[in-house]
Amino acid sequence: MPNFKTKEITMPNFPVRFGDSDFEYLASSGKDEILVKVSQASEEFFLQIRKKGDKFLVKGDKISRPSQVVFLQQALRDFRDLCQCEATFSNIEPQKIKNKKRYRVLKDIDFFTNDFNSNKEIWMEVGFGSGRHLMHQAKLHPHIQFIGIEIHKPSLEQVAKLCDIESIDNIFLLDYDARIFLEFLKANSVGKIFVHFPVPWDKKPQRRVISNEFINESIRVLKKESKLELRTDSDNYFNYSLEEFLKLNRANLQVHKNQNLEISSKYEDRWKRQEKDIYDITMVNEEDSADTEPIRKISFDSYYDFNLIKEKFSNTIEQEGDSFLHVEDIFRINDDAGMLKISFGASSKNERAYVLFLDKTLQYFPDNILQTKANLKAHNLLNNWLKEIVS
Repeated sequence: MPNFKTKEITMPNFPVRFGDSDFEYLASSGKDEILVKVSQASEEFFLQIRKKGDKFLVKGDKISRPSQVVFLQQALRDFRDLCQCEATFSNIEPQKIKNKKRYRVLKDIDFFTNDFNSNKEIWMEVGFGSGRHLMHQAKLHPHIQFIGIEIHKPSLEQVAKLCDIESIDNIFLLDYDARIFLEFLKANSVGKIFVHFPVPWDKKPQRRVISNEFINESIRVLKKESKLELRTDSDNYFNYSLEEFLKLNRANLQVHKNQNLEISSKYEDRWKRQEKDIYDITMVNEEDSADTEPIRKISFDSYYDFNLIKEKFSNTIEQEGDSFLHVEDIFRINDDAGMLKISFGASSKNERAYVLFLDKTLQYFPDNILQTKANLKAHNLLNNWLKEIVS
């Protein structure tokens, strides 16, 4: 994570532009955390400042991180120079900064809710890593749209760069939770779903990609006779996943051990050298599914006075069924503006965001919270909590 440390920060008057960055405002919490809002090109995100001993640590905020690390690096350099910081540590020096290029295959969730052509056949890979398998399939099937989902940003940027170099234009890459993403796809629109070597999460099984919910969403989006392919080197994950698949009332499953594919990932090559067993579970979908309404962004219908929120704020957890809302912290921007830090959604696949009270408007930041089933329940919990506070 790009960051720098400094003993002193001379804060400017906001808003201010410096270098390539617009620094719009500062928000401070009661927990000695400061966030600085940055706009750069079409990116909007926060820098986070925390006191660590006798130094300040300045880095990117995890909740609002930009699509590519190069934008964060530039913002940190601009902020360091603007505030006349003498860095005692820095990993954002010019020789370490990549060319600021926005890769055409790298998309955000707005693209899939507004611009994506879902009438053309889709194949999808969850956790593509080095991208060997994803790119191989895309080259073999240029008439098919490939969606690659990965939360490891270096992998995203590396594969995006390779797609540019090799002029591959039928791949779309996304940093998002694959378990939630399936809800955005139309029924019977996907030809294949690949889940190759997912993280086993033996100590945190709730974070696993394969679950009863994921399997059922896969059935909804898969075309009839299309397949979900799981490939794993983990005995535990194989046994757990097979049990999840067998919970279906009816299932067409194929199980293989130590099968060779046309292309293998670097991890698979490593497992083979170590003579580890590799398992495949393939589920063939036999159902036609009814379509659902397209998923839109969630917005607020009412504005609530931030001063009242500020006076009565307390760290709160609300629960309804499997959905929850955790109001973690409150930040002050000025006398009438501020924001809440929240986590919410389903307990097994939660999201994090800020709720921004600014210019008499109320919105989520980042502004990409969508109407998934769990998010809608959590949004209602938040609205009820806000109403109770201001009443």
